Amino acid sequence: MDQNIKQRIETIISNIDQLPPLPEVASKVINMVSDPDVSFKLVAQEISKNQAMTANILKLCNSAFFSKGKEITSIDRAIVTLGLKEVKDIVLLVAAKPVLDKPVSGYDLAQGDLWKQGLAVATMSRDIAIAKKRKDCSDIVFTGGIIHNVGKVVIALFVQQAFRQILDLVQTGNIAFHVAEKEIMGYNHQEVGEKILVKWNFPPVLRSIVRFYQDPASAPPEHMFEVSIVHIANAICLMGGVGIGNDGLYHEIKDEAIKKTGLTQTELEEFYTRVPDILKQIRDLQ
Repeated sequence: MDQNIKQRIETIISNIDQLPPLPEVASKVINMVSDPDVSFKLVAQEISKNQAMTANILKLCNSAFFSKGKEITSIDRAIVTLGLKEVKDIVLLVAAKPVLDKPVSGYDLAQGDLWKQGLAVATMSRDIAIAKKRKDCSDIVFTGGIIHNVGKVVIALFVQQAFRQILDLVQTGNIAFHVAEKEIMGYNHQEVGEKILVKWNFPPVLRSIVRFYQDPASAPPEHMFEVSIVHIANAICLMGGVGIGNDGLYHEIKDEAIKKTGLTQTELEEFYTRVPDILKQIRDLQ
């Protein structure tokens, strides 16, 4: 283990101001929507406080991806037309883009690659949840898909410095890239991502998705279904060539995740064929 890199990552984690910021409205709305008794009006008021975000949110509400065919000119109308959970997804998209739409050099991802992969995984995750008759969690896995790789933004530079050591360990030890990250640097991007979500005050289920999407069997039992969906969606998107960086060839779909979601081999193959269509769907979100 490189103690110098480990200590520098710990310094970033312990100094909350060095972690990526997120507009307060995003975490507030995400937590408000998790309350089944929340008032639509209160959510609309909270979003509308941030005028800079509101214009971008309305633009996405009228995009081909979200639009229901009626022009939306206010947040109140957006919630009535699209639904509270869909508007929550749009708020997160607007809030998270500045954080994720950056080059991630340590993983050999150009500007936009991490964001595009998050959008693809989010869309695939939502589609899997709906296909398995779990619309109740489709918005959760959509959100989790967008942010599942957020830890890479923080530790990319350290991965770049230690890349040769990490890759050697992957090849000689026949282990996954994120396991080698942990061995060499003391942390992997999932652990750092979880720290970021704690800072953002995100709910436990989203923290579990970010922390365990590579290893769903280790997730808390109450979150394992959602984690398994994002795990599968991430693997399928990587297999389809979306977001492949330095670590993209070192992933596999875990049997535990397939068992937990109940996906058949035929369904997995069908979702794989959807990757090009998903890329077309998300084009106007990029």
